[in-house]
Amino acid sequence: MHPDPILVASDWIATFSTATGCGDPQRVAETFLPTGWLRDVLVFTWDIRSLEGREGIASYLVDTLPQSRLSDYKIEKSPFLTPKTFEVPLKAAFGVEVAFTFECAHGHGRAYARLVPDEDGAYRAMTLMTELRDLPGYEERGILPLRDDNTGLPGIDMGEEFANWVKEVETKPHVLIVGGGQTALQIAARFKQMDISALVVERHARVGDSWRRRYPSLTLHTIRRHHTLLYQPYPSNWPEYTPRAKIADWLEHYAVSQDLVVWTNAELKLQPKYNAETKDWDVTILREGFEVKLRPAHIVLATGTLGEPNIPDIAEVDRFGGQVMHSQQFAGGAPYAGKKAVVIGAGNSSIDICQDLVLRGAESVTMIQRSQTCVLSREFIGGMLRQSFPEDIPLPVADFRWASFPVGLLKKFMIADQQSALDANKDLHDKLKKGGLNLNMGPEGQGIYILTMERGGGFWLDKGGADMIADGRIKVKSGVSPQRFTETGLVLSDGSELTADLVVFATGFVRMRDSNAEVLGQEILDQTDDVCGLDKEGEINGSYRPSGHPGLWFATGDFFISRFMSKPLALQIKAIQLGMLKHDGRRVGANARDRVSRL
Repeated sequence: MHPDPILVASDWIATFSTATGCGDPQRVAETFLPTGWLRDVLVFTWDIRSLEGREGIASYLVDTLPQSRLSDYKIEKSPFLTPKTFEVPLKAAFGVEVAFTFECAHGHGRAYARLVPDEDGAYRAMTLMTELRDLPGYEERGILPLRDDNTGLPGIDMGEEFANWVKEVETKPHVLIVGGGQTALQIAARFKQMDISALVVERHARVGDSWRRRYPSLTLHTIRRHHTLLYQPYPSNWPEYTPRAKIADWLEHYAVSQDLVVWTNAELKLQPKYNAETKDWDVTILREGFEVKLRPAHIVLATGTLGEPNIPDIAEVDRFGGQVMHSQQFAGGAPYAGKKAVVIGAGNSSIDICQDLVLRGAESVTMIQRSQTCVLSREFIGGMLRQSFPEDIPLPVADFRWASFPVGLLKKFMIADQQSALDANKDLHDKLKKGGLNLNMGPEGQGIYILTMERGGGFWLDKGGADMIADGRIKVKSGVSPQRFTETGLVLSDGSELTADLVVFATGFVRMRDSNAEVLGQEILDQTDDVCGLDKEGEINGSYRPSGHPGLWFATGDFFISRFMSKPLALQIKAIQLGMLKHDGRRVGANARDRVSRL
């Protein structure tokens, strides 16, 4: 029998309200299942945490609950967020989902809970996300500033006001955002609506060039709804899987339509200096050959989750008479018609390049698979994403709901239910095994979505490559690695030799933190935490949280992550600006003071 969602939600919120009002961490923890999860985004501390189990939740709340001052709980009235039932994953039971708002010491909060019947029949939280939504008096704006119609108002010139604003941002930015990709632009758009002046510097000649420079057959592997940009949906007839050229042009269009201030042909010169007394950076930007001095309070590095190309050091490369390149340099398979190609690696880039080479008439194409690969069909993952990001609900609602599910718990569910993915992809896997590919569902069985966040590699989403492997058009050498080059090819670790005219290293990229070592300098880098991958709680290492060095932030992740996490990053920087949050670069909480409001 289905529960009454409004009754269950109201009862649980009342119990939770009483527990938080008493300031008793143990009572709060008891509103969760014994295996429940709390994901906290800037409510109980100025940090982003995921806690598993009653003991972990209670321990987290011991010092944080009294100062958080949660109050004024209200169930969300939005038709897309009203309480509803849901089928509990991996259990023959129904639970209740509920969104609610509240006030807290830091400002306006909201939460999303999934309530499940415990052994005693009482509904308790399987998951709860608490999120700081806005700072009182400094709420996120809903309309682009300086663009509202004020025609006819005396003394106001909209064009002149906007030009003056751009000049102010270009000379005195509060934040310098390094990088001009989707993460950087979504952060800049969010900052603009939060009244945080931000200048974006992009080293290429045009916004989107980082995509234009990739191999021409590249398309995004997630559905368009997942890779939509903040505030700006695609046209209704947009391709489901966006080609690289279209996403490049859309990013350029996005920067213009969102009124972002972007310098192209601009790079951060080596080793900016931070002044601990004035709490700002001494930065030099090389813009179109000229040096420009700036003093931003913050630098956000958004140069891409993956940095510079990772090319293994293979002996005797100078002996090789053919071409050697990284996948980033691969400009398409047409020049290699009638040639023998070897692609090292077995991830998304590798299979895309192998397919392109076959379709462009290469004489032979061989993939070298050094370790196991997780492969699922693109449509299988697309179906899952369509359930999480449906077209018939607003994207901010879908983001809120998806973010409320802790990654650590999602990983447990993926591992427990991996057989379902194996069954759904059996035909695909049979083709790949026939061609000699060594498969897994990730080292722990966690699947592609978690692997994306943990490793950024070791998988691919198939869109026809399996057929080419099954029929031999793409040959696979598995469990081997290249040892040295010869004049005509490669010698592998099993002693065999491959003849080649072209060798492509589809071997991934250096992590973002390491690729920025030269720019930041070792002294600064040594103060920062790891970036990318997941910490033990399932949160992204080093991103959208204090980096360890004051005024320095890293921003990584896919379109959804950048869309959602741009808000907590903006809130932290705004809170620092307002004096609510210590400006020391460490993840140690906030100053003890009342909430800020504008008088």
